[in-house]
Amino acid sequence: MNIVTRWAVVVTLNAVVGFALGYEHGILGMVFGVFTWFFIYLGFDLFLQKRGYVKASKRLFLCAVLRIFVQFIVFVDMYAGFFAIVTVEFFGVNNPTHGFIFSYLTTFFTGLYLSVICSFLYFLLSIIDDIKKTRKHI
Repeated sequence: MNIVTRWAVVVTLNAVVGFALGYEHGILGMVFGVFTWFFIYLGFDLFLQKRGYVKASKRLFLCAVLRIFVQFIVFVDMYAGFFAIVTVEFFGVNNPTHGFIFSYLTTFFTGLYLSVICSFLYFLLSIIDDIKKTRKHI
């Protein structure tokens, strides 16, 4: 599977619960928000690979795959979505007057907050790898 297809599948699967919880805000904005995160993750992964950080690229992908399963702990996505709505409304964008923009920004910020969870998973995987390396040298 090539890198574009791989990231398209993973980012789409990461959005399943988000679509189930937030579809009433507008599907089109959500789809564009998911596409935005697809391009962000794809671009970051290509950057890592181009720079020779193959291990980091693999960890990034593994974290995104693990995040697919974390979404089924629904309260994680629910709170991320709640904080995204609060963030978007803080900037003065609300659903009735800005349907597409509200939906897009809410999806974008939800993805941002969920990416923080991915960063935490990435950090944990890095620590586990470091512990494995140290154990081999003992």
